[in-house]
Formats: sequence, C-alpha cells, structure tokens
Amino acid sequence: MAILLQQNRGAKIEVAKLPLFSRRIEEVSMFINMAYLYLRMKIKEESKSTKMIWILSYMQGGVVEA
Repeated sequence: MAILLQQNRGAKIEVAKLPLFSRRIEEVSMFINMAYLYLRMKIKEESKSTKMIWILSYMQGGVVEA
C-alpha cells in the first residue's frame, strides 16, 4: 500500500465541476456534496470567503443573501 501511495503522489485527480444549481429542492443534497468534494480536492488552500464566492457563482437565477 505504501508503494502505491508513493507512486500516485504526483498524479492529478480530476474532479467534476459543479453543475449550475437548479433551485430544485430534490437536488440540494447532491449540489452540497459535489461542492464539498470539489473544495476538498481542488480548492482547499483558499480562504473561506473565496470558497463561498466560488459556490455562489454556481447559484444563478435567484436571490442570495449574505
């Protein structure tokens, strides 16, 4: 297992980007899970406010209150 981990350290893992949020209640959980996964894999070094702005950029067509 240690050998496998060492071999994959330089490998890039692709993560699907978020779809635009549809505002459908049945898709909320999926959207949150996908956002969490993407943030953990790709944007973990950014500030919380940058992460929030990134997520909000996928929430179009409605009102967002900060």
